[in-house]
Parts: sequence; C-alpha cells; structure tokens
Amino acid sequence: MSTPVLSIITVCFNACNELQNTVKNVLAQEWTNFEYLVIDGASTDDTVSFLEQSTTLFAAKKIPFHFISEKDHGIYDAMNKGIRIASGDWLLFLNAGDLLYKPNILRKVFEISHSADILYGDTICVYQGQQKKYSALPLKNLIYEMAFCHQSAFISKQLLSKYPYDTTFKVCADHYFFLQMYLQKKSFDYLPFPVSIYEIAGFSDKNKLLSHQEKHRMQKQLGVFHFSPIWFFRELNFYFKYFIKILFGQNFINLVRKKRLH
Repeated sequence: MSTPVLSIITVCFNACNELQNTVKNVLAQEWTNFEYLVIDGASTDDTVSFLEQSTTLFAAKKIPFHFISEKDHGIYDAMNKGIRIASGDWLLFLNAGDLLYKPNILRKVFEISHSADILYGDTICVYQGQQKKYSALPLKNLIYEMAFCHQSAFISKQLLSKYPYDTTFKVCADHYFFLQMYLQKKSFDYLPFPVSIYEIAGFSDKNKLLSHQEKHRMQKQLGVFHFSPIWFFRELNFYFKYFIKILFGQNFINLVRKKRLH
C-alpha cells in the first residue's frame, strides 16, 4: 500500500454524536489519498463501538483507518500521539464536530504540489446555528492571536515531528507552535478559500482566562512580549469582555455573538 499524502487526525473524548458528523464528512471527500486516525481518550460513551462499526465504511472506500482508545494527559498529548503514528506527508487535525467545508476541499488543496511547511485557509465559524466566514489574518498577528483556525491548517509531518506540541500549554500549544514556526521563518502558504467548518465554544473558548495567561507566557518564552499601545489596547479589550461575561452571564455573550454572525 502506498504512503498516504495526508493524515487526518481526530482527537476526542465522550463526543460520539459529534464524532459521527466528522466521520461522515471525512468519508464524503472526493479525494481519498489520505488515512484517518482517531485518538480517543478512553471514552465511556458509544465512541469505541461506533469506531469499530466504521472500519468497514473506510475499508469500502479504501481509506486506511486506525483508532486507539486509551487515557491521555490532555488534548495536546493526544495530538502528539496522532503525530507519532501518522504516516502521511501532511497532517490535518479535525476534532470531533469539525468538518471539511465541501466534499472537494482535499482535492482542491492537493491537486497541486506544495513546497511550504504549513498551508492555511479561511474558516466557516458556527455559533448556535449561525455561520460566518472568517478570513485568515496576516501572519504577523500570530504574535497576539491565532491568525487562522487550526482546523484549516495542513502541517508538514516532518515539521510537527521535530516540534511536537508543548504539553505544558493546556489551551495554546497550537498557537505556540505556529508562532514559533513564524518566528523561525518557516514557509507558510495561504489557501484563498474556506477549508473547514468550526463550531465556536470549544475548549479554548471555555477557558478564556487560562488562554490569555498562556499567550503572555508564550510571548515571553519566544521573546515577543513588549509593552506598547497595542499591547495595552488588547489587554483592555480582553478584560472588558471578560468582566462583561462575569457581570451579564453567558446568555448575553450568546446574544452578542449571534448578532455578529449575521
């Protein structure tokens, strides 16, 4: 069997319903020169039985499929497991509930060869049924924020094997990786179209304060933490939103987000 061009990796834990949507979406892809790996954190729901049943579906489409279900030390530990067992030249992380934008997306990406280390595109974000396209930001924004969605990025297996996710970061290890690669002047290529559909309110969204603290630690470790008017404005903006949430609750945040997504 030839080596797949791409490894799609799904990390999950007790998210069988969401995982079913992702698996169905992956199976619908027109281009199938990839393998699909699921790294499950010893789920206690129906995840394992669903994955066992899915084996025949992937076999019918001649897509290599493998899953493991065992305890891990968090999201990034599980992602690193996926990196170690992946055999594709490129890696894409689609976690439970994440979707590829259209059935022709992988064909569109890999119908040409790429020499960059990282490919990244736009993302369709979903919140309570509302959808909006979020275009990737200039890469220099990585110093302060994620410039693109992780689910819309294809990363060289060789690069991620050399620089696996730093598991001391519980929320921002992916951001740390991309910023580190940007500062090391690794090559990035922009894909001018949506790659994935991502539902807001994931792990990082539910851990905003920890995420913010980790971003400061990341900036300091990589030597890009500087007091400046931009830094002060971003701090003011973050804590304003954070205390608004504390004062008015999640329902108010939900209302604001739905209006923004119209």
